[in-house]
Amino acid sequence: MRNLLRLLVCCIVIFIFSGCEIDHNEETYPYYKFESEDDTLLIKYNYIPNQIITYKNQFNKKLNFRVISNITEKRGSYSRGTFSGGGGLLVNYYDSKIIRLEIIENPSNTSNSGDYSKVNYVFSKNKSVFVNGFNFPMWNITSFYSINELQDNVNVYLSDFNEIPKTEMSINNHVFKAVVVIDSNSDESLNNSSFGPLLQNVNKIFYDYDFGIVQFNDVDGNEWKVIYPE
Repeated sequence: MRNLLRLLVCCIVIFIFSGCEIDHNEETYPYYKFESEDDTLLIKYNYIPNQIITYKNQFNKKLNFRVISNITEKRGSYSRGTFSGGGGLLVNYYDSKIIRLEIIENPSNTSNSGDYSKVNYVFSKNKSVFVNGFNFPMWNITSFYSINELQDNVNVYLSDFNEIPKTEMSINNHVFKAVVVIDSNSDESLNNSSFGPLLQNVNKIFYDYDFGIVQFNDVDGNEWKVIYPE
């Protein structure tokens, strides 16, 4: 009985010291958090999974965006693995915010990571550098990028727009106060299956820093405007 008690005490001590060691190791790696200036560039609207966001054009046609997820979390950044198959080593932690939506009328033919048929809003503070961008499957410039991870794919970076003056727009009786206009400067229409069955014919996007995409125009003159979910 006495030996059993000693063994139990020994296990408890080992467990306590193991926990302390994990905490100590975690503190040895840098953790890059969103700072106040970064917060102004994060989408403020609280997208809720399974919520439907509708965009309607001037002919009353609609496209429906279903929210998949809205996650803000602490993530780990790892070095590249070796050619022999060894995994990468933890380098630092960083804050990440990712909002994912699917266009119901643009069903994906793949469940793999890096699915460009989805709408992604990606915000990252990895290596102490703030980066933001989004993936819009109907954008008529073919680009394949990702921020940190393959599944965090984007085809538009917002770096060039973060510091420019924002404008105010009223769309379907809702006022958006921090809007920038992103123009592809192209009148082409593409049909790349990586982006889903919908035509890639959008050449102008109105992006609000508090909400995300509030309007997009295509090369055929359609103006798709969000119906703000009250």
